[in-house]
Amino acid sequence: MNELEKNLMLFELDESNESFNKVEIVNKEIKEHLKSDLIYIVVSRHNKEIMIWHGSNTNIRMKVIATQEAPKIRDQFGIDYKISAIDEGDESFEFKEIAGF
Repeated sequence: MNELEKNLMLFELDESNESFNKVEIVNKEIKEHLKSDLIYIVVSRHNKEIMIWHGSNTNIRMKVIATQEAPKIRDQFGIDYKISAIDEGDESFEFKEIAGF
Protein backbone atom coordinates (compact mmCIF):
# COMPACT_ATOMS: atom_id res chain seq x y z
CA MET A 1 0.00 0.00 0.00
CA ASN A 2 1.55 3.32 -1.07
CA GLU A 3 1.24 6.68 0.71
CA LEU A 4 -1.69 7.76 -1.49
CA GLU A 5 -3.64 4.63 -0.63
CA LYS A 6 -2.91 5.06 3.08
CA ASN A 7 -4.30 8.59 3.14
CA LEU A 8 -7.05 8.44 0.51
CA MET A 9 -9.81 5.98 -0.28
CA LEU A 10 -12.34 6.07 -3.10
CA PHE A 11 -15.84 4.58 -3.15
CA GLU A 12 -18.22 4.44 -6.13
CA LEU A 13 -22.01 4.49 -5.87
CA ASP A 14 -23.78 1.30 -6.92
CA GLU A 15 -27.22 2.77 -7.54
CA SER A 16 -28.99 -0.58 -8.00
CA ASN A 17 -27.81 -1.84 -4.58
CA GLU A 18 -28.03 1.61 -2.97
CA SER A 19 -24.53 1.28 -1.57
CA PHE A 20 -20.91 2.22 -2.24
CA ASN A 21 -18.12 -0.09 -3.39
CA LYS A 22 -14.44 0.55 -2.76
CA VAL A 23 -12.39 1.44 -5.85
CA GLU A 24 -8.70 0.53 -6.00
CA ILE A 25 -6.66 3.64 -6.80
CA VAL A 26 -3.31 1.93 -7.36
CA ASN A 27 -1.01 3.93 -9.67
CA LYS A 28 -3.80 6.31 -10.72
CA GLU A 29 -4.93 9.74 -9.68
CA ILE A 30 -8.45 9.90 -8.30
CA LYS A 31 -9.50 12.18 -11.18
CA GLU A 32 -8.85 9.31 -13.60
CA HIS A 33 -11.64 7.30 -11.94
CA LEU A 34 -14.30 10.02 -11.78
CA LYS A 35 -17.14 9.71 -14.31
CA SER A 36 -19.82 12.36 -14.81
CA ASP A 37 -22.69 9.87 -14.56
CA LEU A 38 -21.64 8.54 -11.13
CA ILE A 39 -21.22 9.67 -7.54
CA TYR A 40 -18.07 8.96 -5.56
CA ILE A 41 -16.98 9.31 -1.98
CA VAL A 42 -13.38 10.34 -1.37
CA VAL A 43 -12.08 9.70 2.14
CA SER A 44 -9.12 11.80 3.23
CA ARG A 45 -7.66 10.32 6.39
CA HIS A 46 -5.15 13.16 6.65
CA ASN A 47 -7.91 15.83 6.66
CA LYS A 48 -10.48 13.62 8.40
CA GLU A 49 -12.96 14.39 5.65
CA ILE A 50 -15.55 12.47 3.64
CA MET A 51 -16.17 14.22 0.31
CA ILE A 52 -19.20 13.26 -1.78
CA TRP A 53 -18.43 14.09 -5.43
CA HIS A 54 -21.54 14.42 -7.61
CA GLY A 55 -20.93 13.92 -11.32
CA SER A 56 -22.73 16.45 -13.51
CA ASN A 57 -25.01 13.79 -15.04
CA THR A 58 -26.29 12.30 -11.78
CA ASN A 59 -29.91 12.42 -10.66
CA ILE A 60 -31.67 13.35 -7.42
CA ARG A 61 -32.20 9.71 -6.42
CA MET A 62 -28.46 9.04 -6.64
CA LYS A 63 -27.71 12.13 -4.55
CA VAL A 64 -30.21 11.06 -1.88
CA ILE A 65 -28.66 7.58 -1.70
CA ALA A 66 -25.19 9.11 -1.38
CA THR A 67 -26.35 11.43 1.40
CA GLN A 68 -27.85 8.49 3.30
CA GLU A 69 -24.85 6.19 2.80
CA ALA A 70 -22.04 8.69 3.52
CA PRO A 71 -22.50 8.53 7.33
CA LYS A 72 -22.12 4.74 7.19
CA ILE A 73 -18.75 5.14 5.48
CA ARG A 74 -17.78 7.89 7.91
CA ASP A 75 -18.55 5.58 10.84
CA GLN A 76 -15.93 3.13 9.51
CA PHE A 77 -13.25 5.80 10.04
CA GLY A 78 -14.49 7.92 12.93
CA ILE A 79 -17.39 10.12 13.89
CA ASP A 80 -15.10 13.16 13.89
CA TYR A 81 -14.78 13.03 10.07
CA LYS A 82 -16.52 15.93 8.34
CA ILE A 83 -18.87 15.17 5.42
CA SER A 84 -19.05 17.61 2.51
CA ALA A 85 -20.63 17.58 -0.95
CA ILE A 86 -18.88 18.67 -4.13
CA ASP A 87 -20.46 19.16 -7.55
CA GLU A 88 -18.51 18.39 -10.71
CA GLY A 89 -17.20 21.65 -12.14
CA ASP A 90 -17.40 23.39 -8.75
CA GLU A 91 -14.55 21.55 -7.00
CA SER A 92 -12.58 23.37 -4.32
CA PHE A 93 -8.83 23.91 -4.62
CA GLU A 94 -8.36 21.35 -1.84
CA PHE A 95 -10.38 18.70 -3.68
CA LYS A 96 -8.56 19.38 -6.95
CA GLU A 97 -5.24 18.96 -5.18
CA ILE A 98 -6.34 15.68 -3.54
CA ALA A 99 -7.84 14.29 -6.77
CA GLY A 100 -4.88 15.26 -8.94
CA PHE A 101 -6.51 17.93 -11.13
